[in-house]
Amino acid sequence: MKLLNKKVRLSSWMLAGLAVFLCFLFFADTLFHSKNMFYTEPVQVLVPENSTAKDIAQILFLDGVTDKPGAFIISARLLNLTSRLKSGNYYFSPSMSNYSILTKLSQGRSSLGQVRLTVPEGSSIYRIATNLAIRNIRLDMPFKEAALRGLNPDLVLRYPFLGSSRIQSLEGYLFPDTYYIASGMKAQDIIDMMLNRFEEIVVPVWNSSGIKKYSLHQILTLASIVEKEAEIDSERPIIASVFYNRLESGIALRADPTVKYAIPNPGKKVTYSDLKYPSPYNTYLNKGLPPGPICNPGLKSILAVIHPAKTDYLYFVSNGDGTHTFSRNWAGHSRAVQKFRTIEK
Repeated sequence: MKLLNKKVRLSSWMLAGLAVFLCFLFFADTLFHSKNMFYTEPVQVLVPENSTAKDIAQILFLDGVTDKPGAFIISARLLNLTSRLKSGNYYFSPSMSNYSILTKLSQGRSSLGQVRLTVPEGSSIYRIATNLAIRNIRLDMPFKEAALRGLNPDLVLRYPFLGSSRIQSLEGYLFPDTYYIASGMKAQDIIDMMLNRFEEIVVPVWNSSGIKKYSLHQILTLASIVEKEAEIDSERPIIASVFYNRLESGIALRADPTVKYAIPNPGKKVTYSDLKYPSPYNTYLNKGLPPGPICNPGLKSILAVIHPAKTDYLYFVSNGDGTHTFSRNWAGHSRAVQKFRTIEK
């Protein structure tokens, strides 16, 4: 009987040992799995801010770095790194194991020469170009030139959402976000990153909007004006409604930011002489929308134009504190303007 018990205990230990060994093999295979240990060609991988382990696994899979995104996610959990993976511009190869990739991501060891570039909502091509220059990012050609003359048939083939634009400028389509610029990148590489982000964030919203009366280009144009006029998020849909009402009534938009965009070196405030500056972007001289966006609007302004408030307002004036007073007629607007001037004094 004792001999039988010993055999049972021995069998249990052997089974437990075998189970531990199999688990070890599974974990080792998961952690040190690579798509192709002999393929060492580096692949540039951009990991956006706030990306989850699942997001990164999908990016690595789409970029050809891994063939088992599930194994990458399991590895991140095994190493307790799911919440410690850092955004950035990295170079990985299919020969790298999940462990090596996760180590790099957790330490933020991104590519050498990387520069963080944050593009705020409402930035124009001119401002983006200035930010690149301030950070001493050297490109193969001036960014401003590449972006202002960037739209061509080849680019439309790659990014069909550009098809409704009738101008060469990519203003409005360079989505505001944080990007990581590696040394050796070309101007077009940076533009592609921004267009890809636009396609990821804005295009699905546009496709589900059901809007037929206006094109995407027109929506972006109006959103760019809203972006420049609004300071309070809750007012964006209301400001959008004012401009829609003016368009429907055949009244010029008379938006100061469009004049600033038209003038080569605008001042902080728009003067009466500025209002007479001849340009298709000057919405004081021209009815309807300008030829294109005057900045690169954020998602909130785009959503405000897609889902405007329902109002009968035709005018608004700044209160000097970020808010606006809205009016239905010229008399009400005149009183609001006079009140603001009195406060300003």
